[in-house]
Amino acid sequence: MVEPAAAAVELASIREILRMYCHAVSEREVDLQDLKVLVEKNIGWSHADVATSDGSAIFLPALIDRFETEPENFAFLKVMLTQQAGHLEFGSFEFQFDRPSMKFVDLRPKLAAPPEYHDHDHGHEGHHERPSVTELTRFFNLFPNKRLALDIFSIIESSRVEERILHEYRGIAPAYHELRQRALKLRPELVFLPAREALLELTIRLSLGQKIAMKVPRKQRGVAQEIHELMQLIADHGGIVEDAAEATLRIYPWLAKVKNDHLDENEFVLFETRKGSSSRLKGSKRSNGFSRSNRWVDNDWLGDNVPLPSLVGREREYLSPQGVDYRGEFRPELAQLLTQSQINAREQRKSLSPEELADLLRSQRAPKPRDAEEEGEEQDPQTERMVQNLIRELERRDPRMQSVPRQLSNQPDDDTGPLAANQPNTFVYDEWDVYKNLYRSRWCKVFEKSMPAGDMSFYRETLESHRGLLKQIRDEFEQVIPEIHRKEKRLPDGAEHDLDAAIEALIDLRVGISPSEKIFWRHHKIERDVAVAFLLDMSGSTGEAIGQSAGGALSIGTALMNERAHRRIIDVEKEAIVLMMDALEAIGDRYGVYGFSGHGRDNVEFYVIKDIEEDFTLDIAKRLGRVGPLHATRMGPAIRHATAKLAQAAARSRFLFLISDGRPQDRGYSQEGSEKAYALQDTRMALIEARRKGIQPFCLTVDKEGNDYLRTMMDDFSYEVLADVRLLPQRLPQLYRRLTM
Repeated sequence: MVEPAAAAVELASIREILRMYCHAVSEREVDLQDLKVLVEKNIGWSHADVATSDGSAIFLPALIDRFETEPENFAFLKVMLTQQAGHLEFGSFEFQFDRPSMKFVDLRPKLAAPPEYHDHDHGHEGHHERPSVTELTRFFNLFPNKRLALDIFSIIESSRVEERILHEYRGIAPAYHELRQRALKLRPELVFLPAREALLELTIRLSLGQKIAMKVPRKQRGVAQEIHELMQLIADHGGIVEDAAEATLRIYPWLAKVKNDHLDENEFVLFETRKGSSSRLKGSKRSNGFSRSNRWVDNDWLGDNVPLPSLVGREREYLSPQGVDYRGEFRPELAQLLTQSQINAREQRKSLSPEELADLLRSQRAPKPRDAEEEGEEQDPQTERMVQNLIRELERRDPRMQSVPRQLSNQPDDDTGPLAANQPNTFVYDEWDVYKNLYRSRWCKVFEKSMPAGDMSFYRETLESHRGLLKQIRDEFEQVIPEIHRKEKRLPDGAEHDLDAAIEALIDLRVGISPSEKIFWRHHKIERDVAVAFLLDMSGSTGEAIGQSAGGALSIGTALMNERAHRRIIDVEKEAIVLMMDALEAIGDRYGVYGFSGHGRDNVEFYVIKDIEEDFTLDIAKRLGRVGPLHATRMGPAIRHATAKLAQAAARSRFLFLISDGRPQDRGYSQEGSEKAYALQDTRMALIEARRKGIQPFCLTVDKEGNDYLRTMMDDFSYEVLADVRLLPQRLPQLYRRLTM
């Protein structure tokens, strides 16, 4: 395996430090996750190397190795994280269409949607207000070209958030300024871009702080000056997300009216900012910017209920600008959609159609090159698959959202029919339907994945922080080693006489009985022949922090003094496994360590941390650092797959340890009412199947309410409910020794 470069920064090793930094900056608990988790869901995010947010969590690349030194890579990671935290703190995903802005006379109520967004009832003219997918969708529906509107809004909103960060958190300003300069050096020259795209590039350069040496199309000097003044207004820290929306409504018609043609270099002129006060700004001015009383004055607005203009020229002639890497991938509409359940918008979401979701997703994707063939998007299989994935994600986050249609015109229903293992490292398993008293054939698909390696820090820190417990466990396990050398008595030959047998032989001789010749003994080594699989629950709920008071989050100072307060359930599970691995290596038992999660019956994720026949290596120790909370908990297929692995191990005794933080839950498995019984009974049947194959299951849960459902799920199996999750590293080795020795 190729080791990361020495200058690279790994997320796994500093995730908790970054989490505490985020909490200190934004005064809220923010979940930090590996970006790969979000990209692999295929729900609209595609960049695997820059940060992003889904409106609740922040997703970061697992490895940062862009620069030659570690400090530079860390600064880049920190700025990316701060930018995403700023979107959460300063309300980028909390846009409301009807909320007034702070710096503009609002145009949103005055605008008419383009004709294609009007609904007609059996030929009768009139506008029917159908609920939009999100508040931002309602806003973007005002624009004939949503791609251009989204690009403008993203630039302005990212700039607004960045200026707020620089004003509120001045300690990070030097790192921001350094990355701004780097970004500007990589930007395309305006003179090489078509006219409309050149003006959009000007907007980006202004947002990055460039003030000189910019050329703009001569005919659009006035538009460039208007954009500059508007960006100055947005940079004033009193703005909100609705101000970014209102600014977008101004810039869009300016750019839409510009034909996107390439110009000769002599048709560009050096851009100079206008001196003196702006005719567009009303209010007092102060030395460091505009006062909060400043509001934008619209001198050229066409009037109420007039739609925004379409683009001059062919729409395909417009291409989105190159992104700014440290600002990450900004998906405001998707993020707002995924977080609506938190703002009581369930009824609005339940009215969604797959076609509306498809429109939303298409607008997020980069347009095709200028010379690409024009073709319809109605039967785009990539978008259709993304729609199905997005529906599943919405249901996972809000199980009560059941009325969204599950299929597009040519997409089979997700919950009907058997599945096929038609991809590498996939396996299909039956699922037990307790209500029909039969198996649903080939009902679940398991994707087996090797857990990527992180670094050694988690493994080393666990051994260090549990030194006393580790010594105790080693001592207890090493006591087993003498026990496997048994004294075998009454043998016909051996190294020494068996004293008891020899005395009995002498007595027999004296009374005239022919004595036994079995008067020797010798040590007989009895080999332990044990194989065990540890199956770790990696569901999203294992990301819950432990050790916090009921009063809320700890301060950053307290957290630094007591880092254990920020341990999560998954961290304690991993600590217990580290100690078990160390002990099992001492006595030679064969063992495998696996994790499971997933979302839906067709995507059960089974992660191999260490396979049963795999020797322990440093790479395996590193894999534990990458184990983290993911999605749902469909236990049945995960148990069946672990059972299949154990069944292949040639051992006299085989054990399966299931370590979980709660009941089995997944979409269409255990959500409401009777489905809970379905999941429990399928899990129970999977455990019965394991026992039929000579495998002894044991369930250890840290769910304090576990007794309520474990009595059903583990009726005649061994299980334990651990009252305090922090006891898991101590208790797991005790249970293992009791069951296997």
